Amino acid sequence: MAKTLQKVAGAEGATVAYRQYGQGPRLITVLHSLALDGSWYEPLAEALGEEYRLLAPDFRGHGETARGETAPTLGLVARDIAAMWDAENVESSVTLGISLGGMVAQALTGSFPERVDAQILMATRGAYDEAAARGTLARAAEVRVPNGLEDVEDVTMHRWFGENSTDASNPMVQQARAQFLGAGGNTIAEYFEAMTLVGDFQLDSPPPTLVVGGDDDRSIPRPVVEQLAASIAGAELLFAKGGHLVAFENPQEVAVTVRPFLDSLDCWTR
Repeated sequence: MAKTLQKVAGAEGATVAYRQYGQGPRLITVLHSLALDGSWYEPLAEALGEEYRLLAPDFRGHGETARGETAPTLGLVARDIAAMWDAENVESSVTLGISLGGMVAQALTGSFPERVDAQILMATRGAYDEAAARGTLARAAEVRVPNGLEDVEDVTMHRWFGENSTDASNPMVQQARAQFLGAGGNTIAEYFEAMTLVGDFQLDSPPPTLVVGGDDDRSIPRPVVEQLAASIAGAELLFAKGGHLVAFENPQEVAVTVRPFLDSLDCWTR
């Protein structure tokens, strides 16, 4: 599959890196989870096939994109993605985001509703209630202290990979551990804080929406995924076999799961 890595000027002068997978006529902008980067979407791009073209940006402080001078927020990252679209002459796109990426997708839809044709929100949540926000802000404080990331590394990997998190021979787990620690406690904390404001981007008239959960997700449990789907008018809800990072662990099944929704969209014929 054809792939490229490019960089573009994002919001407020930041330089944003993004990958392109495939050259098909159907464009999806894919948004990664916390601490990882756009490269994790290559297997899903292959599973979707030659009909698709995926744009996969690295968020600020992730992968090939520097943090920049301004603390990252969901709205700021959404502006970075809009700048990427401008550079690629993209008027509008379908979006797919997992975990943090699903929250960025909601911010993108809320900020640029005319540029989002449809959204797939995977292993993620919508608005935080007081208890959920308090817990997430506590996690932010926890990772900011010296050795904070190391102290929560094992429990975080278990949230992401379940029982597979202890398999030292699993390259996916090894890569996730390295990228989680490499991101730094302050960057992880800033994104935890940003995530609690995802509810600010809710729309009364959302685009076609598919919400997908992992049936063995240790991080975002089924009731939270169901609540997100119920909060979005007209949203479809499906579950795929896998954990929190289902799009990366089980790309073939995720491709099968999302393809009927994608095939039903009328944006491809414009």
